[in-house]
Amino acid sequence: MPPIPEAVQHFRAYLRRRNYATHTLDSYTLDFQLFFTRVATPLHRISFREIDHFIDQQHQQGLASTTINRRLYALKHLFDFLIEQQIVDVNPVKPSRMLRRGRTLPKALSQEHIGQLFAHIHAAMDRTLFLLMLRCGLRVSEVVHLQVSDIDWTQQSLRIEQGKGPKDRRVYLLADAVANLRECLQRRPSRVPGDVVFWNQKRPSRPLSVKAIQKKMARYANAAGIVASCHSLRHTFASNLLEQGAEIASIRELLGHASITSSERYAKVSNQKVKQEYVRTMKKVLQRSKV
Repeated sequence: MPPIPEAVQHFRAYLRRRNYATHTLDSYTLDFQLFFTRVATPLHRISFREIDHFIDQQHQQGLASTTINRRLYALKHLFDFLIEQQIVDVNPVKPSRMLRRGRTLPKALSQEHIGQLFAHIHAAMDRTLFLLMLRCGLRVSEVVHLQVSDIDWTQQSLRIEQGKGPKDRRVYLLADAVANLRECLQRRPSRVPGDVVFWNQKRPSRPLSVKAIQKKMARYANAAGIVASCHSLRHTFASNLLEQGAEIASIRELLGHASITSSERYAKVSNQKVKQEYVRTMKKVLQRSKV
């Protein structure tokens, strides 16, 4: 495997100085490793041809356009930095290289599917971490990095540090989440490193990883006979809030979205609320109609 160019390491250091989230740095690093494993061309000679070849390889692997575009964006960001550093003259990743895609709506789980899923989750730690995603809308990366010191038992809330971007946010705990969190921490082994809430159950001295949580979810969803992911719990949280009348601005704060546009997507998901509003309004229309 060819080594990643030194300039890429400088870019990572630059992002760290700009206070980018840890999981963003990790994602960028993996994307660069993947690209430079397949492209041995020196940085200053990389052109649109290498980019197109990389896209073709990703297509052949059956990857979604969202994944390919994310990797292209990482490369575009890298080459923008290299231009500023006068290491390269042009950016080979043009907007035209991005793949067109339909904007898919988030998929929330039904209450029936939620019940089926949690009926198969018996381990105290697993039940707690997935319940926090469902009740608080946490990202899987935020669950991994949650610290005991982030818990405010008095206010029954969690401080989420740099969930995505530099702004911290506060989310709130319902009684079932508080009870599960207390039980989980009572079972926390003394060998767990640092102040993290969740741990690797097979090797308590090692931290729990994002991939490990995703594998847990896949196993439980398969056992329940449903299609579910960690992110679908977060979507369910947002959709439930909207259906019960929460304002978009509040949902934005609780989810930690940088732009309200991201939160507005959930307004399109809440078909049940639209239906209820339709029925309520049309009943009034029918009362006044002669048809």
